Amino acid sequence: MQQINEALLKEYELHHGSYLSIQPLQVEIYYVNFQAKPPFVDTNMQCMSVNSQIDSEIWRLQSNHFGKLYFHLRGHGGIDVCLSDSGQYALCSTIKSARINGEDVWGQSKVCERVMQIICEHENVSKKEEIAYQINSLGLQTISRREKPEKGYVYHIKRRLRRLDKNNSLPLLSFMDIWNKKLALTNMQRINIYMAAHPTENALDVIREQGFHSIPTEVRIKYGISRKTHL
Repeated sequence: MQQINEALLKEYELHHGSYLSIQPLQVEIYYVNFQAKPPFVDTNMQCMSVNSQIDSEIWRLQSNHFGKLYFHLRGHGGIDVCLSDSGQYALCSTIKSARINGEDVWGQSKVCERVMQIICEHENVSKKEEIAYQINSLGLQTISRREKPEKGYVYHIKRRLRRLDKNNSLPLLSFMDIWNKKLALTNMQRINIYMAAHPTENALDVIREQGFHSIPTEVRIKYGISRKTHL
């Protein structure tokens, strides 16, 4: 699933006609397959109801819809790219942040709002329910390879899930631009994630390169940087 996220971030984009282009910048993947041995069931996926049973309406929108978008019918709002090509399983990656028509939009709800706004402007619809129908039922979006694939390292961290289950510890929230200030991480988290991925680099050199104005105490302690050392 990490490889799928990486492919979405580096190699693919979603589009409809000439007016909507979505290049994922941050994605979070979910998977439900009762047919697998053993079954793989992520209770946090939209198609799973509060009592861990399948929501048949959402299941139809998240399974066997490869390359199409699913507008969240529950929760606080979001958009998934569906990656299942069979009615036997559901596989979706939530678009947490994206470059939409050349504009970087950070945050799941903001991505959803921007896509809805663009569809509203070009399809002559105004109600949220109508826009959701456009996204979920008409299959407006298609997935295709980018002309210029992205290069660089993809980071994977734990998802922030509502329900506590065995999948909480899975690092399936993926992104590339770890130093972007709009990414919802503290500086300490960024440094720790970066150093875990690049253990041969020097933490002091990294924070200097990234323009830090001071050395966080936690960084000094964890990476053995003397109090006498300054930026």
